[in-house]
Amino acid sequence: MTDKSIVGLSLAEPVDYEKLVEMFNQALIHTLRKHSVAGSFLDLWVPDADPVLGLASMIDSARIAGLTDIAVHFRTSTIPKDRLPELEKALAAACDVTLEMEGERILLRATHMRQMTASGQAHAAAAPKPTYWQAEQNAGARPDHRPARWAGGDLPEFADVHPHFRPQLKAALDRLSREGNLGEPGPHLVQVTGSEGPVALSLVVDPQTHRVATARHLGARNPAERAVLDLFCKAAENLPIQEVADHVGLKVLDSLVDADKPAPVGGVLLPINAGAPFTLAPRLARKAYDAYRERTGVEDGTNFYYSPAAADWQALSQEDRRGKVDYVLRAFLQSSGLYPDDMTTLRIDKNKYGSPVRVTVGFSERIPVADKPNLMRRLEQRLRRDLEPEIDLVADRARDKSPLRRLS
Repeated sequence: MTDKSIVGLSLAEPVDYEKLVEMFNQALIHTLRKHSVAGSFLDLWVPDADPVLGLASMIDSARIAGLTDIAVHFRTSTIPKDRLPELEKALAAACDVTLEMEGERILLRATHMRQMTASGQAHAAAAPKPTYWQAEQNAGARPDHRPARWAGGDLPEFADVHPHFRPQLKAALDRLSREGNLGEPGPHLVQVTGSEGPVALSLVVDPQTHRVATARHLGARNPAERAVLDLFCKAAENLPIQEVADHVGLKVLDSLVDADKPAPVGGVLLPINAGAPFTLAPRLARKAYDAYRERTGVEDGTNFYYSPAAADWQALSQEDRRGKVDYVLRAFLQSSGLYPDDMTTLRIDKNKYGSPVRVTVGFSERIPVADKPNLMRRLEQRLRRDLEPEIDLVADRARDKSPLRRLS
């Protein structure tokens, strides 16, 4: 969701492109979960191997977040002068661009950011979407726009979601349990609703704890929307209502990813690129949360909620937890065609909330650095699916093995 504190604002100080790329790459390996390097407009930014596309993507992320202008400086060794016309062309449709030479560095100023449809993105031609994506139909469009549709795959009734998620949503549709009216809430409870047309998401909240006691949905006719709303309601119960509005949509989407199949998208997986039905429940939850704050006077502050590890995971001994992680890791390495010692469990630590979920792994020298982030993502998905949903996977920091440099 767009950070409301920066919509319509600008950045007074230029940002350093190379520094942000380095921070992103380090965070991706060593802080896999929530690895965003800065928050705000950079939450959706992913560097590209081609620096022209990487910088264009950064500007576009700022535009999407609602910034009116931004300044970025970069080295001429990153984007040489002969490629500057290419960069200007990539950004021409999104904003007004000026470039200023500052010795070995170049200052780019992007002003007058313009809102565009998905088919008009400045750098879309240089980085084409996968073949199943039809750019003229944006998955994140408003309800009155046509939803995106993916060609191919089974279950055509779910054509408005990525084929990766169709079997999981079909299974959820076959066992709906949260569709219907809530009825009267119990004493001292507050019922709030978010709606769009005939579709409604209703939450019963305990104002003493701000936790959702019961969640129900009603009015959806689209099969995928019904399935996603039902999963959303199940996940929302017993959570603080602010957490429901902020993160449950992402948690539902993450729970449907099949770690044994290729990643659904090449970049960051979000409701907007998984299919329009995934964007409905978070919108309704935000409306319900706004209604709750209006009725109770609760302020919209920083969300510090953290899901604790399951009681059965915490009750295990350290040796038993290590054994379970090693078992999943061995199966992962075998299915990935890797050697048994290409990845090893080094330790399992408690996170800052006291839950023993921080799993540190090491890599053999056979694994290229470029392969590590993808292996980390896939293994973390497997561990969360098979053992504990709150596991955080981190890589052991590489150490300089040269005795001469260590002595200096």
